[in-house]
Amino acid sequence: MQSISAGKYKGIDISSWQGEVNFNQVSNSGVQVVYIKATEGDYYLNPRADEYYSGARSNNMLIGFYHFFRPRVDAKTQANYFSSYVKGKSFNCRLALDIELSDGYGAADISNMCVTFLEEVKRLTGKDVVVYTYTNFARTSLTSILSKYPLWIANYDVTTPGDNPIWNSWVGFQYSESGTVPGISGYCPLDVFTDGILISGGNTSIPNINQGGTITTYTVKEGDTLSEIAQRYGTTTERLAQINNISNPNLIYPGQVLRISSNSSTGSTSGGTATTYTVKEGDTLSEIAQRYGTTTERLAEINNISNPNLIYPGQVLKISSNSSAGNTSGGTATTYIVKEGDTLSEIAQRYGTTTERLAQINNISDPNLIYPGEVIRIN
Repeated sequence: MQSISAGKYKGIDISSWQGEVNFNQVSNSGVQVVYIKATEGDYYLNPRADEYYSGARSNNMLIGFYHFFRPRVDAKTQANYFSSYVKGKSFNCRLALDIELSDGYGAADISNMCVTFLEEVKRLTGKDVVVYTYTNFARTSLTSILSKYPLWIANYDVTTPGDNPIWNSWVGFQYSESGTVPGISGYCPLDVFTDGILISGGNTSIPNINQGGTITTYTVKEGDTLSEIAQRYGTTTERLAQINNISNPNLIYPGQVLRISSNSSTGSTSGGTATTYTVKEGDTLSEIAQRYGTTTERLAEINNISNPNLIYPGQVLKISSNSSAGNTSGGTATTYIVKEGDTLSEIAQRYGTTTERLAQINNISDPNLIYPGEVIRIN
């Protein structure tokens, strides 16, 4: 099994127990994936599922749904119940079967029920699936017939899940059942995920750094055209079609997640450092300017913004600060973009500060969990 460091995306999974969720705060805290409990058995529909789906989608999060399996209810009936809810919705992550109860059935029977459920969901929805369970249940109550499906494993208070006889790797790792996240009152489960959790096999991406530019994503809305999206992000229709494997640029659909490649590179510029920031719901240009130690006027100028009061979620802004990397004289802020293999303690040491300070000013709840492409504020 991989360790937690193999996770590329920060995630949470939520049910009605979490109550009201502020997805703007959740997204701003660095959470990228949200799995929503949809159904259970053939009788329970999460009363907040639609509310959660709408909130996550409006904040451009990667969305998944899961079904809590009840062994005493017919597997195909449960598959139909779950599939009926998710049909017509836009989501990015594999449909998950949550299996953690045996209800007196043996491992072979439980595993066969799971296969029936998973295959029926695939048939009904045309989407990929994943098995969620916990380590001890995989060891004692399931069989290798499930090994052909990817694993989302729960194992708490460890950095590497324990071994089991069925799977030797995971696409999701739930490492805490009692985490805290801005925007959610009380506890919620915390996860990390790899590209394998994505339905498209990794073609859907969230903000990440690529050689020669920044990569972010945009979720297509009703009425969008590829040419308009290209114009909005300062790129070309041809470029978007190429990096998204779109054979017909005139055919995109609502809910489709597009990779966006911008031409602004991250690195030194004359007189300071430059990076980018992707606007989130509720942001204002003045707040972003203050956050990066620059001015509203400067951001408007370098981003060709005619109306500083009008920015929109998903817009990629060039940020120019007056301080060079590692120089904090005068109280100005600079930023560092996390690369593969970085740790917060190494970054702190590099910039002559402390891990605790970086965690504090970046609202990082777990200093051991940062991800490539994350923008760290250095003060």
